Parts: sequence; C-alpha cells; structure tokens
Amino acid sequence: MDTSLPLPDQARALVAGLAAQCTQGFGSMSASVYDTAWLSMVHKSGDWLFPECFDFILEEQLPSGAWESYATPLDGILNTAAALLALKKHLQRLDPERRHDRRHGDWLFRSNRAETALKDMLHDWDVESTDQVGFEILVVSLLTLLEKEAGVSVDFPGYGTLRALRDAKLAKLPPSTLYKMPSTLYHALEAFIGHIDFDRVRPWRQADGSMMGSPAATAAYLMNSSTWDDEAEAYLKRVLRRKQSNKASRGSVPCAWPTTLFEVSWVLTALGTAGVAIGDAQRLILGNLLRETLVSQKGLLGFAPGNLPDVDDTAKGLEALNYIDQGDHVSVDGLIQTYEAAEHFMTYPGERNASFSANCNVMILLLVRNDRDQHVSQIAKVARFLTRSVLEGHVKEKWVAFGLLIQHHELSLAVFDLIPSLREDIPLASLSILMRIIGAQQADGSWDGVCEVTSYAVLALSSLEKLTWIRQLDTGRIVAGMALGKAFLNSNRDAWTKGRHLWIEKVTYSSPVLSEAYCLAAASVPLPSTVYPQPGANNSRTAVSVETKLLMGIRKASSLIARTPLFSDTDPWALRVAEMQAFFSMQALQRDPVNVFPRTAKGKDKYLFIIPLALTASALEAGGGPGAVSHSVLYEMMVLSILNFHADEYMEGVVEQHFEGELDSVRSVVRELFTEVQLRSSTKPDTNGRNGDSTHEQAGGASQPTVADVKAVLGRFVKRILHHPAVLSSPVSLQTRLAFELQTFLLAHITHAEDNHRLRAQLDQSQAASHHGNGNGSTNGNGNGHSNGHSNGHSNGNTNGHSNGSNGHTNGTTATTTSTPTYHSPGRTFYHWVRSTSADHTSCPFSFVFFDCLPTTTTTTTPSSKIPTLFTASTRTSYLTESAARHLASLCRMYNDAGSAGRDADERALNSLNFPEFAMSSPPPHTPSPLFSTQKGRAPKKEVRDPKEELLWLAGYERRGLETAVEMLEEEVGDARLVGALRLFVRVTDLYGQIYVLRDVGTRTGGR
Repeated sequence: MDTSLPLPDQARALVAGLAAQCTQGFGSMSASVYDTAWLSMVHKSGDWLFPECFDFILEEQLPSGAWESYATPLDGILNTAAALLALKKHLQRLDPERRHDRRHGDWLFRSNRAETALKDMLHDWDVESTDQVGFEILVVSLLTLLEKEAGVSVDFPGYGTLRALRDAKLAKLPPSTLYKMPSTLYHALEAFIGHIDFDRVRPWRQADGSMMGSPAATAAYLMNSSTWDDEAEAYLKRVLRRKQSNKASRGSVPCAWPTTLFEVSWVLTALGTAGVAIGDAQRLILGNLLRETLVSQKGLLGFAPGNLPDVDDTAKGLEALNYIDQGDHVSVDGLIQTYEAAEHFMTYPGERNASFSANCNVMILLLVRNDRDQHVSQIAKVARFLTRSVLEGHVKEKWVAFGLLIQHHELSLAVFDLIPSLREDIPLASLSILMRIIGAQQADGSWDGVCEVTSYAVLALSSLEKLTWIRQLDTGRIVAGMALGKAFLNSNRDAWTKGRHLWIEKVTYSSPVLSEAYCLAAASVPLPSTVYPQPGANNSRTAVSVETKLLMGIRKASSLIARTPLFSDTDPWALRVAEMQAFFSMQALQRDPVNVFPRTAKGKDKYLFIIPLALTASALEAGGGPGAVSHSVLYEMMVLSILNFHADEYMEGVVEQHFEGELDSVRSVVRELFTEVQLRSSTKPDTNGRNGDSTHEQAGGASQPTVADVKAVLGRFVKRILHHPAVLSSPVSLQTRLAFELQTFLLAHITHAEDNHRLRAQLDQSQAASHHGNGNGSTNGNGNGHSNGHSNGHSNGNTNGHSNGSNGHTNGTTATTTSTPTYHSPGRTFYHWVRSTSADHTSCPFSFVFFDCLPTTTTTTTPSSKIPTLFTASTRTSYLTESAARHLASLCRMYNDAGSAGRDADERALNSLNFPEFAMSSPPPHTPSPLFSTQKGRAPKKEVRDPKEELLWLAGYERRGLETAVEMLEEEVGDARLVGALRLFVRVTDLYGQIYVLRDVGTRTGGR
C-alpha cells in the first residue's frame, strides 16, 4: 500500500489489484492456527506432507501452552485443541529410537502445557454466548478425537450444553445428507471423522480440489480417504503458496481460500458507499466475474466461484453490481426464493440462529435496487427482524451494519403501512446505535484505537446523520465525531492494512484488503453540513415524522429532570437523544395504549411525559453504560409504570371511595384472585407483553361499581402481570415471589384506604369540635385534612414502574408547619408503617421483581428459566436484593410524600407527615427547607426541626442503607448485565423521588 498516493489513486490501485488476480483466485484472510494444524497432520507415503505447517504451529504456541484467541474464547479453544491433536500425532509417529532426543522432550513438554491450557479454557468457556460457524460440531469432534486417538480426556461445565447444541444441529442436517448433495457441512468435514465414509463424499469435491474452499476440511478428507486425491493435495499446496502480505505467516493457511467473490463484492460495496469512483476497465472485469458466476449458479454466489452459495455473498455481489451500474440486468429472485424464511432471511439452510449482519446485507441490497417497490413485504420483514434484534439487545455482530442499511433510501410508506410499529422501532433502533457509537469514541478520535473499527464507525455516523429524526438533534456532535475519526485515519494511513480479527468463520480472521477498503471509504466520505434545507411541500406525508407538540411536552419534562441532582451534570446532547427516544416510545404507547383499568382521575396525565424520559435518560448512565438494559426492557417498564399509576388511581378513586364499608370483601377478592390465577398458563398468554386488553367497567360517569366489578378489573391487572411472557419463562421461584409481592401491593392499598378513612373521621371530628367553640381545633383538626392519600399512587414510578402521584405543585421549598394534622392512634409506628404498608403501597417491591424477570429475555441461546437473576443467583443476592428494594421503597415513599403533601392535604389522604412522630418537630424561625436532605443522601450535620425537613433527613438514612445493599450486591453478582440492570432500576427510582420533591406529577382522584 502506497500511503503517498491521493485517496482516489489509492482506491484505484486497490481495485486494479483485485481485477488483475480475479481470474486465478485469491484471498487475503489471515492465518488460522486451527486450519494449519489440520494440514500438519496430513502424511503421505510415511512422511509428513506439510512439515512447514507443523513448524508454524510450534512457533505460534504461547508461553501459557495455549494458542492465540484472536477475538473470542472459541478461537483459542479451537486453535489449541487442533494444535494439541497435531502435537500428539507427531509424538506418536516419532521414530522410537529418537524418543529420548531433545525434540521429543520439547514436544512432550509443549503437549503437557497445551493440555492444561485447553482444560482451563474449556472450564471458563460460556458455551451459550458463542455463535461462530459450526462451533458445536467442531469442538465436540476435536475433543472426541483427542480422547480416542491421544488419550486426552476432558470434561467441563458446559459440555452437556455443547452436546445438546451439536445434536440439534445434526438433527437439521444429519451426516447422511453429505452423500446426497453439497451442504454447508462440507466446509466442516473434519468434524465427521469416524462418522462418515470419506470415499463417498469425493464426488462433491470442487473442481479446484477443495472441500468447499476449506483447507481444514480438505486436509481431513485427504487423511481419511482410502484413495489418494492428487487434486486435493494440489489445492492445499496452492493455498500454502498463496500471495501473503505478512512474512510471519509463511507455512500457514487461512480458514477459507480462495475468497475471490467475497473480497471483490465487499471492496466494491465499501467504496461505493462513500461514492468512490471505480475505473471503467475494472468495472468491466469485475462485473463480468460477478455476472457470469450468477448465471452459472442460478442467481446465487458463494465466497468464490464454485463454492456453495450463501445469502451474504449473494447479497453483497448483487449490491456490488448495482454500484458499478450493472444491477438492473440481474434479478434478486434466486436470493429471495432460496433464503427467505418466515420472519427473516437465512444465511444458509439449516442455520441454528438467524444472522443480524446477513439480514442487514439483504436489506441494503433491496433498498439500493431500482425495483425495491416490488419487494415491500421482504423489506418490511427484514426491517422488523433487525429493529427487534437491536431493541431486544440481541445484536453481538458488527453494530455498524444497521447504520449502513439506511444510508441510501428512506423506507417506502408502504413498508410502514404493512408494519406500523416500524415508525417507532426504526428511529429507536437507530438512536440506540447512535449512542453506542458516540459513547465508544476515544479521546484520540478512534474507536478501539484501530483504523478498521474507526472506519466502520465513521461510515455509520455518516449514514445515521442523514435521518430526519436525528437531524432534529444537534448534529454538531456527530459531525465532530466523524471529523475526529477521519483525522485519526489520515494520521495512521500506514496502519490501514493492519486488519483486526472482526470477521467470523470457524475462527475469527482479519483481512488487510477489506481493512484498507473500509478505511479508504471512511476517509473519502464527506463531512455533512450542519445546516439543512427546509422540507419541501411535497413531503407533507413522511414515513417517520416528529410531532412538535408531543416533542415539546417531552422537552418540558426534560427541563424538570435536568434540575434534579442526578442529572444536573448530564451532557445536554445525551439528554436530547434521550428525549427523542422518549418521544418515539411515547408515540408507541399512544398507538398501543395501556387499557386495563377504567380511568377515573381528574386533570392531565402529566406522568405520561415523565415516564418514558425517566427511563431513557437513566439508561444513558446506568452502571452498565448505554445498552446495559435493552430498549425492549425499558419499554416494558414504561408500560408497567403506567399500569401502576392506573392501579393507584383505581384503588384510591374507586375502591377507597365506593367501598368504605366493604373493604374486607375487597380484601377477600384479592386473595381469591391469587388462588385462581395460575402462575403458569397451559394456554397461550393473553398479552404479548405490550398492551391490548378487554373493555372496562365503570369508566367515568358510569353506575355504582360492585365487588364483582372490582374483581374483574383487578383480575385483568393480576393476569396481565403474572402471565407476561417474560414472567412465565422465568424461574418458578421468581414467579412465586412476584405473585406474593403483587398480592401484598394490592392488600396494602386496602389497608391504606382504611387508614385514610380513619384519618378523615378524625379530621371530621376535629372540625366539628372546632365549630363548637374550640377555636384552634387540635393539632390535627385542620379542616382541609392534610392527609397524603396517595391518590397519586405514590410509588415513585421507577424503572419498576412505581407509580407516584401528585398534582404538580412545586412544593419543594414550601415549609410544612404545625398545621399539618396528626394521625392519632395509627396502630403502628411511622417506622413500621413506612417499612410495611407504605413501602408495599408504592409498588416498588413487586415492580422490582417484575423487572428482574425482564433481562432474562435478552439472551437467545439459553432458556430464560436457567439464567441467573438478582433474586435467584444466590442466597446472598436474594437477601441483598430484597433489602435494596425495601430501602428503595421507603426512600421513594418519603420523597413522594414530601412532594405530594399539598395534594394529599386537599384529598385528605394519609401522608408520612401525618404520623405523630412528626408532631415532635417544630421549625425554628427563618429556617429554610432545602430541596433535598443532602447531596448523595448524606444526613446534614445541622439539625433542623421542620417536619418536611425531618422526612427528607430520614430519606437520607434510607439512602445509606440502599447504597450499602447495592455495593454489596455488585460485589456478589459480578455479572455486568445484572449490575447494569440493578443500577438502572435504582437510578430511575431515585430520579422519580427527586422529581417529586421538585414537583408533584400525579393525577387527582378527588378527595373528600
């Protein structure tokens, strides 16, 4: 690579080099210890056929005894297992007379260290999180060969799971199919040693002598055939003699060769993305190669001519033809007919897990073509698969792919008409990826300090910046990120061919050609303008629009959140992104409303703007960082938060007001519900985790509700929670805990209603006494009855959906004086009440358990019921989690009551400040009441006597207990996913409390 050339000349030189080699086959994949080890085991006429390969294996062994893990633990396992097998075979064939020489001792020492290293790696391996090509059959086969042929016996915790995955794979593609037709199994033929007759697969060997372009598979075929195959031997020798840029890789082979079509297609599409021109001569040569192969292979492509096709290579080849203006003459029908499945596109028939990047490639192809309007159903299908993968946290592959798929064309309106949810899901997915990219950029402008990774990020930002909803943000941050990334690339041009092991095969690999191509593309892509033209009149109906009024409501809520201590130092740009995420989340909630309870509240639902933003903003800075909790989980908690607000509203506005003399009957109804509703349903759940419920009784203005009506409404609520798909797939112990906490929540509402009635009776008596001449009444004789009836549902929302209520009084600094009535003879102390009835009434405890069910749905390879959660990981985590939840519930009750005292007084509902303990406080003159008890929840040194100040001081005490429990939990759990979820839940709950101190955002249910 000549770094002195201008970028266009360097691009032309790269493409010209490909065009010059394409007729003879080429490939630039990095060396693979795994494949090279297989070649080192081939012998002919009593001699090792490729001794240079064994020399390479010895040179590459690490001091630990293992061989390199390029990018994943599986890389090291496959490399080490294959190299160990090669060592054992060489030891066995060593001349007996030479078994005491220096070489024997060296090999034996190396072998022993390799065996120890392999066992250690297998013991630490997380099988369920692995998803590389054919790993389940490759590892099991290697371990079986090591045991049978080398006496190495291995066992490890994930072996049973690995065997189950292997069996499931072979059930779809049994080895017997190898004799009937070519399949993807040929690429991993080495995994079937001892299971198939290799003589019977010879008819499917390719014309170039290889088994599907795999050096390892070809070596295994040559070793196990009864008749020597000269063409297979010649293929392996050509691979060893291939042109290499790295002299240190001599004596090695890659995991696939040649990769002519793969590299041509990806280079052309990378450069085409950035608008880099391709010379006419090269367009003709490379276009002819792609078109002729498509014709000979019925519209499909593999990574080289003659190889078994797959959707990735076919899509990229067709896309490449589009960039060199030859796409209109080829059809995508072959791709669609071969690889389209019910919900996505397959990479190849029989794959175990759908590939995110493969579906991105299909999407890009369909969008760049002029006939895209003919493929609306396929575009919609793939768009739904990709967006759900992002929003549910399943994406582990190159995150730039989603950004690249939207670079050329807006999706047609017909796509959104077909799947309306895409109007929200596509913006939400793109915003999620944008934050992940921006957040990962380093101070030097790079991503991971690597040119190739930096090029992907720059190209992704270039495409994301074109989206209308992202342009409503301050795109200066995006432009600055691109500029810094391009500056890093330009100052490190000599490293453009130093590819990173980012590409997935049997083991991961790098490619200097692909790395250079993407670096060229990123360096060539222009920086966007930060000034955009106004939309034309013909854009009156757009696929994705941002409603100004709704967005302004979100931004108003954002200004409130920005005033809290939690967000006072938050990056304003990050908060703008959270606002946009909240906007589209709210739009989705409006399209699919939560309809379980009849609505009885008065006034506007101000919390509807707070809930989505509280969650999206808190997710930006939760303990696990952006993406620690998927947006799908955030959305479920938004729904739960709204449900909890509605539950509070119903219990206080209907049950409390209409069943004063029948609360025991309602209590019995609640207990009956939890007897009747089974945790595990034998039928399909009624809800999909979003919304959609039946019609509702006693909406506003209807007749007097009955106990039967209450049972029907609460039954829907209970079933909605306990039959949620994530709950039903959680451990039974977690389901049982959730049912207990949910029942406790509803029973606490009834107890609270009884307290409210008692308080009101006391207030009425006091008021009557006052009218009979008792001038000042009594301490609690205040006629307006300041009882914080939690008609707001004081459960401080939270990530768990703790509903909070209040009417929106900005009462953070309003002193609560001795006019606050005292609740006489409450039957328990304030401490007992705030730790029991009051905490249960917040919904925090049951919502915490529900939240703990949700992260288990973000893993695709392990049954949800087997994934540890905070409550099920261990005895310690279970206890500490409940302790944290209880401190959190008490904390948010205190914050809630401090903020909603005014509304509670109007509605004559019980508030913390009504308890006798607060009558002991009398404020000194001119003592201000601070907004919060202290920063970071520490108790103030100066004693204050104002009741509300006292309440906030106690909240600071609860915060200490919460912080201690959380810190100890983090030490015990260790799992970053669980820690991130925990931190998010705590952060958003804390935020709700801080909002309540600033402003009451609940709804009124009407006091008496």
